[in-house]
Amino acid sequence: MSRIGRRVRAAVNPLSTTATRWWCHSAMRHRLTGYGPTAAQRRLIRHGVIRGGDRAPSAGQMRSRGAAIDVLLSEDDRESGEVNRNGS
Repeated sequence: MSRIGRRVRAAVNPLSTTATRWWCHSAMRHRLTGYGPTAAQRRLIRHGVIRGGDRAPSAGQMRSRGAAIDVLLSEDDRESGEVNRNGS
């Protein structure tokens, strides 16, 4: 590594670290990208106020939710079929 390269890296690394730290902890990141919890939400998660706020639902949870939606839709179909058969 050349002397010039070391000097450039020594000058750029603190700025890069500062910019990265700001980006990761700012609400602007969340506003612009819509990704991840905000800093305030991370604090709440860390202190246990929000449990599992950043976790995706498991496959089993998604299957049970899908089954519940199917039941609701089938009940709705039965009710609308009864209304149509009665002539209302």
